[in-house]
Amino acid sequence: MRRNWLLAAVALAMSVSTSGCAVVLLGNALPAGSSSPTGSSSPQNRYGFEMSEADRYLADSAEFVRSLDPCGFLTEDDLAALGTVVQLRPDGELSTCSASLNPATSSATDSVSIDLNGYQPTSDDPDYEQITIGDEQVYLDNSSQGSCSIGFPLRDEFDGATPGAMDGFLTESGRSFAVIEVSGSVVDACTAAKSVTETALGLLEDPPLRADSRYNLPLAMKDPCAVLEHLPATWTVDRWNPASDPYRCHFTASSATFEDNLAMLDVALGYVDTDLRSTDRETVRQGNYTVETRGSDSSCFADIVLGNPVLGLPEKDDTAARYARTVPTVSVMADDCESAAALAVAAADVLTG
Repeated sequence: MRRNWLLAAVALAMSVSTSGCAVVLLGNALPAGSSSPTGSSSPQNRYGFEMSEADRYLADSAEFVRSLDPCGFLTEDDLAALGTVVQLRPDGELSTCSASLNPATSSATDSVSIDLNGYQPTSDDPDYEQITIGDEQVYLDNSSQGSCSIGFPLRDEFDGATPGAMDGFLTESGRSFAVIEVSGSVVDACTAAKSVTETALGLLEDPPLRADSRYNLPLAMKDPCAVLEHLPATWTVDRWNPASDPYRCHFTASSATFEDNLAMLDVALGYVDTDLRSTDRETVRQGNYTVETRGSDSSCFADIVLGNPVLGLPEKDDTAARYARTVPTVSVMADDCESAAALAVAAADVLTG
């Protein structure tokens, strides 16, 4: 799954970044009371850590994305111009939405998707062409046959923010980016992608909000890093720094039984159907939750399903609806299953409270 691949990649980068005991990951957050190496004259505190202006920008970027409804950027008019909508739903990650369409002249299925937590290409990436839509410079990629994607900024650039070693999905400025992708056998993918992107850029002046979404996903507006204030009593956080990813939180912690334990927390949508889920799981009951763990020699994942299934629209008993039947899930990776399960329970309490 994309989510577990990301967590594993981040774990590798984090293990490289922590070779020195004084390293602070992902930026410059320090325990409260410490001096900021950035020289910021007005550090701001969050979760017991001082934050530079750059840190604050990244945290605000994540909060801004959590406030938005991705499906609200795929408007009825834009979708109707491409075909009949047979499915519209959040698509795996909470920052995404995807529409499946039947074009009028074909029996094939086309798709339009948006990810509000997208990747900004570098200026020398050969797959991307910089173009202008409206007054905004965006990045177009038509390197894949039958599909076209366009990346565009969600916020103004802040030059003071720089990514850490783990943050491959941040831009050099820390600027939040969205990506719209159109795929189809009949539709002119890039023409359609430009049209949908133009609409989305216009909506940013008064964006569609989670609070008004047709999908009941209250936890999508909550900061997963809020768990830092609700950890098991014996835990202390060694390193943490905000990133602009809205639904992940990374930190290291210690307790009486472990030291410098890497913990990564991810909130996403997982499939309900058992044959679409991994089978190498062990189920335990902890507190009010059923925790599914998947261990290996060096780490363990713990998953907890949070809330009711999220159904796609329109609700149909067909393949599209089946794959749209997902549930909000918190997934934690830690060095051992006991720690992973404890952190997953703490995060579940925060996200559902």
